[in-house]
Amino acid sequence: MKRLFSNKWLVKEHDGCAEHELIASLGLRPLTARVLAARGYTNPAAASSFIRKSGLHFYDPFLLADMDKAVARIEQAIEQKEHICIYGDYDVDGVTSTTVLYTYLAARGARCSYFIPDRLSEGYGLSRAAIERLAPEVDLIITVDTGITAAEETEFARSLGVELIITDHHSCRPVLPQAAAVINPHRPDSAYPFRQLAGVGVVFKLLCALEGNAESVCECFADLVAIGTIADVMPLTDENRLIASIGLERLRRTDNVGLRALMEHAGVLKPGGIQKRITSSTVGYVLAPRINAAGRIANASCAVELLLCRDASQADAIAAELCAVNKVRQQTEQQIYEQAEEQIRVYGKDSPAFVLANDCWHQGVIGIVASKITEKYSLPSILFSFDGDVAKGSGRSIRGLSLMDALAHCGDLLIEYGGHELAAGLSVERGKLDAFRKRFCDYVGEMLHTVERTPPIEADCRAHFEELDLQTAEELRLLEPFGLQNPIPTFLLEEVTLADMTPLSDGRHIRLRVTDGRRTANAVFFGMSPSEFPVFPGEKCDLIFTLDVNEYNGNASAQLILKAARPAKAVRDTIEHELRLYALAKSGAIEDAGVIMPTLGDFRAVFRFLKHELSGGKKRLSLRYMQKQLRSTENRPVGLCKLRIILDVLEESGLADCNYLKGYDLAELMILPFSGKINLDDSNILKKLKEHA
Repeated sequence: MKRLFSNKWLVKEHDGCAEHELIASLGLRPLTARVLAARGYTNPAAASSFIRKSGLHFYDPFLLADMDKAVARIEQAIEQKEHICIYGDYDVDGVTSTTVLYTYLAARGARCSYFIPDRLSEGYGLSRAAIERLAPEVDLIITVDTGITAAEETEFARSLGVELIITDHHSCRPVLPQAAAVINPHRPDSAYPFRQLAGVGVVFKLLCALEGNAESVCECFADLVAIGTIADVMPLTDENRLIASIGLERLRRTDNVGLRALMEHAGVLKPGGIQKRITSSTVGYVLAPRINAAGRIANASCAVELLLCRDASQADAIAAELCAVNKVRQQTEQQIYEQAEEQIRVYGKDSPAFVLANDCWHQGVIGIVASKITEKYSLPSILFSFDGDVAKGSGRSIRGLSLMDALAHCGDLLIEYGGHELAAGLSVERGKLDAFRKRFCDYVGEMLHTVERTPPIEADCRAHFEELDLQTAEELRLLEPFGLQNPIPTFLLEEVTLADMTPLSDGRHIRLRVTDGRRTANAVFFGMSPSEFPVFPGEKCDLIFTLDVNEYNGNASAQLILKAARPAKAVRDTIEHELRLYALAKSGAIEDAGVIMPTLGDFRAVFRFLKHELSGGKKRLSLRYMQKQLRSTENRPVGLCKLRIILDVLEESGLADCNYLKGYDLAELMILPFSGKINLDDSNILKKLKEHA
């Protein structure tokens, strides 16, 4: 039997003695000390070093294999006025890598240009066609954030008299390209101590080697290097933590005209120079999508032009264009998402995986939509867009189920594929798509029982109500920058009462106030509507949240940013009892089904409520919200067991479409058109119940 709140909630264990020692030695507040102890910083020296970043330093760039060769070849090219072309990728990492290297080489007096392939017409990576086009004018190509698998392309370039220096951070194949230099921290023969650099991080190390001074390179480029590193979701540990820290500080006072224009248009910089606080979240959720949009919808060269721009009015125009392109990307994404959802409703609702296709879907956006589909259903998904007789796809998977293994199982049906455990690209002939869909879904169906579809929600530690103050929220910033392998601290707060709840932004978000009976705290839950929230004012609940500083009208206060919520244990016990009854009823194992048999009045009340609530079409509703509303609007208490039975019958009868998300706590519902009279007594579910009544 599935639980109503299917995600497990896990709290890390920590050493209480270590917590007290950190408080006493470093003067930290209890919640900050508890987080550090839970993350393994159990002695004051280690915790202090982490907070102050005193143990971090930049490694010698010449520890990277071939760095000496790359430096010598670039210096030669600059001295002899050879034409250098920087060949980048179309994502944020590639754009910032291209910008940084071009800016540096141009300042050194090099003859240089840059080239970024078009995502749709040219595809990813170094291509023979691009090399052939560049060869007549170019002597040396330096790849950034790409090229590590381009062995054949490298040989082709050499045959045309063009040398290559490859800088990349993606996984290496057994045989490296025979270039003038191949710089990649993942090389098997690399002695570099830290392998998790972004593509722009590798370029940063190249500049440090060329310049001989990391400090001067940071002063000029740390903002762009940080943006590329954070946007590419690199672990913010070791050297990346130092890059991100210096870069974010540099970003707050950047003199890059294009960046400032983009931040103004994105609302990060307010008119009059008033600045919002810039964090890794600002980069990841505000700046990066706008830079990325160029490569997804238009051409990434537009983003490079912005970051290279020195004219304020021109930068303003380009930044406005990028923001407009990002809105188009968002609209296109939403349209594809809705069409994908319709395909799922019609064809694949009960499928172990979703393989969806459309002739008109934008190739640059389908990967984002696949991510949303996988996140929503906790199932692998692949979206295809047709290009003539070829379907080009982007897929996502869930942790523990390797997408690459699944694609390898179907390899003979595919033109090509490549990627990682959780994300991959592929292409298949139109005529083989149905066969691929069947084999892929069959494979996933066999493997699903081996993985946990709903991963646990984790909290660093428990919090006490009296700890949720402004001083603690501000002190937690000592642990920044947050990102992969150093996430924003999350806390569990138990048995608090929901005082009130207010919808925000037309019900897309909610503001809440919680209390322990003596104190209150303000909270916000983004992406959550009142109809989805499983707790109601006056009820006790448990919360998982991050603690933030809310600044409004010059005033600062602590604010909880909710990540998950559930009723307190006593309420959950009642809910679980109802669901056990439902499971028994469905299996036919209940002795007296009469006690849970819905009446005709129950059916009418639920259907009237749904018709009113779903008048705008499909909507997500918490089952507990439905119960609450039925009691208040229909004056009819309907238990959770009866409600599930009623929804099952309505779906079986073709009156409604019900899709349960995240276990049984949330349902996506839609009233379906029907004509004529429908006899509910024909329902197999009701017949089975009546047999046991």
